[in-house]
Amino acid sequence: MNEEEEHKAAIKKWVSIVTALFLVALIVFTVAWLIWWRFEEETDDAYVNGNMILITPQQKGIITTILADNTQLVEEGQPIVELDKTDYEIALNRAKAELGNAVRSVVQMFVKVKELEAKRDASRADFLRACLDYKHRRELVDDQSVSVEEFEHSQTSALSAFSGYKEVEQELEAARARVGNTTVSRHPEVERAKANLQAAFLELHRCVVRAPARGIITQRKAQVGGWVQAADALMSLVPIDQVWVDANYREVDLKNLRIGQPVHLKSDMYGDEVIFKGTIVGLNPGTGSVFSILPPQNASGNWIKILQRIPVKISLDADQIKNFPLMLGLSMTATAYTRDRTGQRLSRTVVRKPIYKTNVYSQELEGVDEMTRKIIAENIVLNDYK
Repeated sequence: MNEEEEHKAAIKKWVSIVTALFLVALIVFTVAWLIWWRFEEETDDAYVNGNMILITPQQKGIITTILADNTQLVEEGQPIVELDKTDYEIALNRAKAELGNAVRSVVQMFVKVKELEAKRDASRADFLRACLDYKHRRELVDDQSVSVEEFEHSQTSALSAFSGYKEVEQELEAARARVGNTTVSRHPEVERAKANLQAAFLELHRCVVRAPARGIITQRKAQVGGWVQAADALMSLVPIDQVWVDANYREVDLKNLRIGQPVHLKSDMYGDEVIFKGTIVGLNPGTGSVFSILPPQNASGNWIKILQRIPVKISLDADQIKNFPLMLGLSMTATAYTRDRTGQRLSRTVVRKPIYKTNVYSQELEGVDEMTRKIIAENIVLNDYK
């Protein structure tokens, strides 16, 4: 065999090897696509999202104390800002005095009823006596034992006594109407004063602004000595355990996405060392552009088709978030596994339970009932009404 034939044989051998490797690679690629890759949808247009709570006061006033700063962790219910309490303490003391005065006024109403009952009994006795005098004189006037003038005086006295009796009865009815079907502590005047006391107590309590959830403080704007109105932004709070990922998939990738499918996510912050496990919990009912400030107007003469993206909400494993916390806005790469396509594209389950909840404001009136009972007891000075 000459040198040219050997060269051709070597080329043929290498062509065969390359062809074989290409066929093997094609088979491997085909098998991988059939078994794995065709059930994966990946996007790097994904970002960490979460609840960012704007902390605002419920009262106006001057900031006297700041108890939390940017990047610091706070617990639910922890005080973070305090306002000057002087005006609200004065208002509470005024409400206490008004409640005590209302109690004493209502006690006087009940005493007035008893007074008018006694007065009614006296008026009834006067009326009966006048009636008897009239009756006796009517029997004696015919035989001239009493004069006609005296008889007429007894008649007018009886009528006057009757009018006085009816007048006292009307006054008694009016007094009973003011206290009927109630007690001192349940009287409408006392109830109104109690409501005013509760409002003043609540306003004083709300001079302390508390964290509505456990999280990290950010965007602090509050400054000591600054005057704030109710609902002014003081700072923001990010609950570190209330985060998820919004993955913006192209509309051509949505065909096989379903609620409940597993998702693996990688963050640029942690790299390949941490693979976050997630689950698709819902697809947005519209594209991002539709909900923008200026939604697109596609019905125009110069229309150009633009590929749209749909935000897909992905929940994250709570234990992983504790060990590897994520900040809002971090970019992620999301790979959804679409082998199981039995789920729904859009949610058909109506949510009837609270998704997020805080108990910070449930005990704001704690202690006011005891304060109210004490004030009422101190101002009912008559034992009959205690």
